[in-house]
Amino acid sequence: MWLFRPDQQWRLHYPSLWLGGCFDRTDKASIFEYAILRMPAAERDVFVLNAIEAWDYLQIGRHLDLTTAEVEARLAAALLRLSRVVDFIESLEPNRETRTR
Repeated sequence: MWLFRPDQQWRLHYPSLWLGGCFDRTDKASIFEYAILRMPAAERDVFVLNAIEAWDYLQIGRHLDLTTAEVEARLAAALLRLSRVVDFIESLEPNRETRTR
């Protein structure tokens, strides 16, 4: 759980991203929520501010006291982590052709 800081009030809009729990692997939204939860907090903060809040790199950098290069690096790491987790979960789903045979 994270400690509340006034400069992170935006987190209140997405409480489920910090609560944890299980997910339904047939529900895409649930898979993405789980994958976002698995990110380290530093990557998750940058990802949420960019992808959900639509902040640009400069705004995120100012808000989190990061350089633009650090914001780009954290966002790239977050996207790579998201992709790997989603791909792994989807690879566990049996092939539809196999089920019909």
